[in-house]
Amino acid sequence: MEPKPQLYIPQVFRSFQGFDIKDIKEWREKRQMELILESKPERGHFCCRCGCDLLTMDGRYWLRSHHIRVMGWTVVVCFWREKRFCPACNKIRSEAIDFICPTTPHVTEELAWWINRLTEITSVLAVSRLESIDKMTCYGVDKYILTRLLQGYKIPKVTHISVDEVYARGPIQLEEGENRDDLFFTVIVDSHTHKAIWVSKSRRKEALDEFFLLIGGEACKEIQVVATDQHESYTASVTQYAPQAVVVWDKFHLVQNFNKALNEDRKEELERIDPEGEMGDLMNGKYRYVFLTKALNRNPTDIRHIEEVHRLNHKMAKLEIIKEHFHKMFDCQNAEEAKIMMAEIYQWAWDSYTSMELGELHQIPTTPLELLLTSGNHRCVGGHQQGHQGS
Repeated sequence: MEPKPQLYIPQVFRSFQGFDIKDIKEWREKRQMELILESKPERGHFCCRCGCDLLTMDGRYWLRSHHIRVMGWTVVVCFWREKRFCPACNKIRSEAIDFICPTTPHVTEELAWWINRLTEITSVLAVSRLESIDKMTCYGVDKYILTRLLQGYKIPKVTHISVDEVYARGPIQLEEGENRDDLFFTVIVDSHTHKAIWVSKSRRKEALDEFFLLIGGEACKEIQVVATDQHESYTASVTQYAPQAVVVWDKFHLVQNFNKALNEDRKEELERIDPEGEMGDLMNGKYRYVFLTKALNRNPTDIRHIEEVHRLNHKMAKLEIIKEHFHKMFDCQNAEEAKIMMAEIYQWAWDSYTSMELGELHQIPTTPLELLLTSGNHRCVGGHQQGHQGS
């Protein structure tokens, strides 16, 4: 009598403890497969809550758990999960299954690990779309893996860190005794590896203090640079625990403050001229983003609009040159080059202010380049530095 042919099971599918694969179903068009499992007779039954041996069976239900993809195919594991009486809990409990994620029975441990790895490089929402899994399930899995990793976590040695806050709750969720600062998380990132190394609740000074206290005084002395926004609490914490570190304001907030000042100049100039005349129509508030946008990012209509404003208004043409020079500063290859460009920006801003105060009247240049050449601001670097010091 010939032996009964056996189904070959790839090694990647031999990791379901206590179960054997009974059948494999495939759908080529959907690139999906289902693994049908059956329980081994000798398998033990333990409580999913307390781990105690379960007694008599009270029922069972069909469970489908998403597994890690294989060769680009979606894999679903299907099996019967039993419900038995737990003497320790004195309740009917589902049995513990070793290969499924404790936070959700619809994801295996292997897929939970893969979800966590993906969330290191992209958002949880993007991972849920990529793996075709519910977003909240992905959040739960990611939290479960991170909680396990945190148990043995040690903050790595760092010399350059970035500190910023992110929204954690909405204003409606404020509790008694809290203020707006408690709605945030403070996130500390290693500037070299670009990985988050610590998160504290709130954006108070105490949030960053917690990080410095955890790494200790010796590690604080090794920190050379702290990149942050202009939040005073962060600066105060750095001053106290790492006074030798250089505090660097991030580009986003520098540009934000620059644009705010630039917009104030636009409004002041609009008040100085006739707001109801031709220039008022070209410079009113609905065009504020056109003035703040970098020249390379403007569309043809905006370019023609700005050129007309520059043709009619000398100060707005000067502000355009200053704005473009400010953005160009961030492309500098070293600190010295950036300092020179900042000195030029300070000098040009000062010259623009003093010329308006003195009421200079002369022929209005038609292009920014013509303005730059005729305003006498193409002097040597030393002149810019001296002008900045004098201002």
